[in-house]
Amino acid sequence: MNGYTELTTYRYERKFIAEGYSGPAAEAVVKRNSAFFVPAFVPRRVNNIYFDTPGLDCYFDNLFGHGDRWKVRLRWYDNQFGEIASPILEFKIKKGLTGTKKSYPVPSFLFDERFFDSSTLKQLFSEAGLPVEISEKLKGLQPVLFNSYFRNYFTTLNKKFRITLDTEMEYYNLRPTWNHLQHSYTERLKTVIELKYDQEFDREAEKISNQFPFRLDKNSKFVAGMSHFKNEIAL
Repeated sequence: MNGYTELTTYRYERKFIAEGYSGPAAEAVVKRNSAFFVPAFVPRRVNNIYFDTPGLDCYFDNLFGHGDRWKVRLRWYDNQFGEIASPILEFKIKKGLTGTKKSYPVPSFLFDERFFDSSTLKQLFSEAGLPVEISEKLKGLQPVLFNSYFRNYFTTLNKKFRITLDTEMEYYNLRPTWNHLQHSYTERLKTVIELKYDQEFDREAEKISNQFPFRLDKNSKFVAGMSHFKNEIAL
């Protein structure tokens, strides 16, 4: 399968945590910003399976904010379970506060909430026609987390800045072998806002950020989910 894309530029992402804000309340704050954000896309559910090494190298690099870090996920939209159409394998690469990504379309597959085995993904990737270096990278990785959330999209009229607003976050612990996905960890009263823009607009982004009452936070949903299940196991 062809059609993969690789971004050639790095962009900034500022992440904010709106603890105690409902989705509509956080959206109202975004729309009051002087940058004048308007809806950019139809709201939809975002689903991700995250991968990591057996030693959880990606998790620890992201947890401690190492300058050069990366994440690998399989992303799709709308239905959490069932026949998954048009999934995309993504490699997210971060250098400091900037990031880019490589995206590779893979075939449709069945994601069953009653039982899931990582052999399904191995077969999926073998049929995807991925570049050799990506296939080799995947051999050292295993599924570790499934998360799902509802996302709203906003943009400024000049298209310089984009905001995503995520609510209804759910996390499921994944193991390399068997999984039963009936039980999840949820964050119902937490909203995550991400401000995204090209490096050249960083000074303007400061003005936008200063109008938000939200807490600036570097941690990702990947880190939040992984940390929860690690703590749960420790208990």
